[in-house]
Amino acid sequence: MEMGIGMLVWGIIALIITVADQLSKYIVVQSIGESETVSFINNIFEFVYVKNTGAAFSIFHSATAVLAIISVLFCIGVVVYFLKNKPDSRLLCAAMSLMFAGAAGNAIDRITRGYVVDFIKTIFIDFPVFNIADIAITTGAALLIVYLLFFDKEDKNEEGSFDSSRRE
Repeated sequence: MEMGIGMLVWGIIALIITVADQLSKYIVVQSIGESETVSFINNIFEFVYVKNTGAAFSIFHSATAVLAIISVLFCIGVVVYFLKNKPDSRLLCAAMSLMFAGAAGNAIDRITRGYVVDFIKTIFIDFPVFNIADIAITTGAALLIVYLLFFDKEDKNEEGSFDSSRRE
């Protein structure tokens, strides 16, 4: 796949995820009162509107501005990485696109609202309330770990391999 088209595809995927994240948060804010619970899938998920001024698991509580800056810088870093390195690994591109979308979705909240809207609550396990952006970040990070552990060395070997019988 040509790099320009590939970057466009990954950009569109990131945009779709970011829009889905923002749309779902808009619906929650308009439909559910703060801390009100709405059953989604009985005994599995509930929707609850939570204003999160921190990061994952509410760490760095009330550090919204710093977290917004970090998110924006991360997104800029991903764009620069794509432009400079032109990665061709679909796994790496998927990981970076997912993390970009998640960081962008939560950055939009932090900048426009002063907090992140979290709303997905698991019933079957005690876990912090989260959102679509968090799912994208977590999935992207997991894919990046898989890429780094199992595929990065292969990509580097292909780029840097040389025929040892050829001496110049």
